[in-house]
Amino acid sequence: MSTRRYFEILGIPPTKNEKIIKKAYRKKALEYHPDRNPSAAAKDKFIQVTNAYDHIIIALEQAKKPRNTTFRQTNTTQRQQTRRAHTRPENNNSQRSKSKTEREERLKEAQQRYENMKRKEAQENERYYRNITTGSNWKRFKIIMLICALFSLFMTLDMLFLPTQTKATQIIKKNDTISYSGIYGNNTSPVEFLNAQKAWIDVAYIKMEESNYLYLERTLFFKDIKYVKYWKDNKWNYYTPDYSFMSTYPLTPILLLLPLLTYYLKRKTIYFSLLYHTSIYIIPIFLLIFIVSNDRWAHLLTLGLMG
Repeated sequence: MSTRRYFEILGIPPTKNEKIIKKAYRKKALEYHPDRNPSAAAKDKFIQVTNAYDHIIIALEQAKKPRNTTFRQTNTTQRQQTRRAHTRPENNNSQRSKSKTEREERLKEAQQRYENMKRKEAQENERYYRNITTGSNWKRFKIIMLICALFSLFMTLDMLFLPTQTKATQIIKKNDTISYSGIYGNNTSPVEFLNAQKAWIDVAYIKMEESNYLYLERTLFFKDIKYVKYWKDNKWNYYTPDYSFMSTYPLTPILLLLPLLTYYLKRKTIYFSLLYHTSIYIIPIFLLIFIVSNDRWAHLLTLGLMG
């Protein structure tokens, strides 16, 4: 039987990706496993998919090994010939003469190979889990978790509980040729204020500067702009800059709590693995971008005392 035929039995196109092959075999084996499907047809199908999986894996292993491994090749060839004998098409007479004992032995062999594969995968998963949750890998993760949790706390305190500072300002640079629809559906454009802070604000507020003083209400620690505002008709008119930390709050603090959530969801699951790698490789980049933008690193070093 050709290798392509074995892939057809597993229900997948030919591939060298062992993960895809194992996934397809696992799905078929669970479908026809005697513990789930005791019918005679299911038992034959279980033997067939197990043999197909073995032939594919053997073929992949042979392709990787050098030609001078004569002993291993001989062993492999013998195994292939033995399994081909089980799967070789037989005439009606030989099929009728096949004993029940022989069929049960083949079924037990297929079940044993399936259990061996599951045991091997469990051992690999255990090694992987221990690798990421012990030693230097886990220590690095906990450092990232602690830093992100502290920043999330500082941001929340700065945005919601610490007093704000209001300061008069002017727009020193603006770009009237760029205009995008903001969060509230208004046309917004980028501007730079007198203190070198940049923001996207409503075009109407940019024009309002011609006849009114603009003020920035900023957080105490990171100096994030909470509102751009002006005084008119005996009241303050507020506008939250678009595409800013304030306009997306509390998205950033929540994302920075992802490593902490991962720590409490420490389990041997695919979800923990995904959260772990996100916390190790993506969240630190996100935090770095946040610190660098708006000169937050400078405000952090000066404890918010810098203008």
